[in-house]
Amino acid sequence: MPTAYVSDPVYDQAFVVTSGAPLPMLLMATAIQWNEEYAVTAKHTPFLRDVVHEGLGDVVFFKHKANKVPQWRQFVPGESVTAVGFNSLMMPVQGKGHTLASLVRLSGTPGSVFYSVHDGPITKGMSGGPVFADDGNVVGMNVAYIAKDQIDARTRPDLADKQRISVFMSYSEIDKEWRRFQYLAHRNKPQGAPAAIKGFVAVANKP
Repeated sequence: MPTAYVSDPVYDQAFVVTSGAPLPMLLMATAIQWNEEYAVTAKHTPFLRDVVHEGLGDVVFFKHKANKVPQWRQFVPGESVTAVGFNSLMMPVQGKGHTLASLVRLSGTPGSVFYSVHDGPITKGMSGGPVFADDGNVVGMNVAYIAKDQIDARTRPDLADKQRISVFMSYSEIDKEWRRFQYLAHRNKPQGAPAAIKGFVAVANKP
């Protein structure tokens, strides 16, 4: 199980988000800042407020201003990581492990979305919280965990010997969704009339 942690200037960047109407404050998840204007959390938490983009994968971007923004980067297989979040009692917890080279897919998301895994523990409520590398950079976002009895050793021998499998959305996958959001926002922006060119007058030729 994840353990409680003493206040840490890095891990304290995670924060709680709760559901809005029609179930205000009844559901919760963890979130982490993406940039100065937006934060990210898991899409499977319903009725979140201020959402501006739902990804193909299990991620949403929502409006949330912050002066302090973490550094993000892609993880390296085998490196030590710490998954951070809040449990269902809204207590800060963490789980330490190592990233694996394996990738998994989750039901309910398109086949083009691949999730990464590590062998540290996470629990309910930590979804949407950050996965930190030892250098303090965020390398991904907690999404789910897979029970050992749900792993088929015949199809996934790479995972069969692991005591636990925690699933996270890596920085590269989240960044894909951010770039898709930026593209859609630009495409849907109304285009103004072309500016007039001064100094020229078009004259129709007479038949």
